[in-house]
Amino acid sequence: MEFKSHKVIVDSENPFKNDKLNRQPHVNNFSTLLENISSPIVLSVNAPWGQGKTTFLEMLHTQLANRKHNSIYFSAWETDFASDPLQAFLGEINEKIETLIKGDKEKNKAWETTKKAGYHILKKGIPTLIKVGTGGILDAEKIIEDESSKMMEGLTKDFLAEYTKNKEAISQFKSGVSKVLRNEGRDATRLFIFIDELDRCRPTYAIELLERIKHLLDIEGLVFVLAMDKVQLSHSVKGIYGAEFEAIGYLRRFIDIEYTLPESDLDTFIDQLYINFGFDDFFKKRMQYREFQHDIDHFKDTFKLLANAKKLSLREVEQLFAKINLVIQSTAENTYLYPALLAFLIISKEYHYDNYSDYINKGGDPEKLIRDLYNMIPQSQLLNSHSCALVEGFLIAAKYDYYNNTIGNSLKRHEDIGNDKSASKEQQQYSYKIVNIVNSFNGARNSISLDSLKQRIEMVESFQFSR
Repeated sequence: MEFKSHKVIVDSENPFKNDKLNRQPHVNNFSTLLENISSPIVLSVNAPWGQGKTTFLEMLHTQLANRKHNSIYFSAWETDFASDPLQAFLGEINEKIETLIKGDKEKNKAWETTKKAGYHILKKGIPTLIKVGTGGILDAEKIIEDESSKMMEGLTKDFLAEYTKNKEAISQFKSGVSKVLRNEGRDATRLFIFIDELDRCRPTYAIELLERIKHLLDIEGLVFVLAMDKVQLSHSVKGIYGAEFEAIGYLRRFIDIEYTLPESDLDTFIDQLYINFGFDDFFKKRMQYREFQHDIDHFKDTFKLLANAKKLSLREVEQLFAKINLVIQSTAENTYLYPALLAFLIISKEYHYDNYSDYINKGGDPEKLIRDLYNMIPQSQLLNSHSCALVEGFLIAAKYDYYNNTIGNSLKRHEDIGNDKSASKEQQQYSYKIVNIVNSFNGARNSISLDSLKQRIEMVESFQFSR
């Protein structure tokens, strides 16, 4: 029994072996673009949190490596313990560079010069030159105390001398990298550098990394591909430079080409999660009972409908599945589950908590949650949706039977529509379904025990889910 979905493993020999979202065509096109594009250049892969940027980048990196290109992948988030992004960058590329220049004395010498220059830059902090180059914005917290005090006292000779040394170190650093990648009579050696999870880093680190790439690593042969949530990263920029700062325009200074990751097929992703979590096994066991034979379809169809209507990210879908899984696995195979209602209540608890809370407690009626359902699903789709009819019918029936008619006008409204000759055929048919579903539970032995369902759903609160 699985309690969480595992990370997609990108196979080193076949990067698309576990491609469940049909990313291969997009990866192939992007790989071809990278092979033909001129350098230096910085590209970004932009998508909101939880939409599969990491898997996409790992596939790109593996695809290029398999095509015998020099490719490096690292997570910025995993390296933001470093005091300076340049330190992390040098550490990540050092092994690859040493492999490239093995046996070449001149390039070895150039690389040693580069590392020494990099050490000097790290030792002295970000020079004023870079800060001026990023728009004239000086961040006093970034300037080490002795330099800061010198600035307060005035530009002394020592300070100007140190500035010159830093400027020379930058020149030596860039020159060293260029020599390492340069090939006499041929194009520079191409090095693809994939940097993931930039938007998860502490804000200062993320911005410094962008500045390092722009001002120190704008060198022929280097191709950077950055994965980011541009909106989230812009918030980080504003957190440093102020709420009124034009953050999106600022980020454009560092990125030459922006690629928006195509939206994933949620239905395909849900089908895969259904297998990963073992839901198919759970529901198949229940099919021996006549009353539960349609549970498997009711759950899938309802969850897909709601997830698409809410435009949930892959990560959000996965976390909701983990919560539903806890409820399912705590339910005996011969116990009523009402999976369509369960899916709706779990999602409502996550995104419409106040209305969920009113409904689930003994005084409330289903009206607010029914309005939430109507707001999620366009009427033209809702009236023809069996899943919507199930959800609305169950919402009414659970209160009607167990909570002594605390249903407001929910049932009467549909009874009236059924008798209204001016109502459309679709409206009448939908209302007939609702009335029939509610009446099928009235006084029946299989009445919906909302208390039992509530206990299982509330149990989820005792567990923590990583994001």
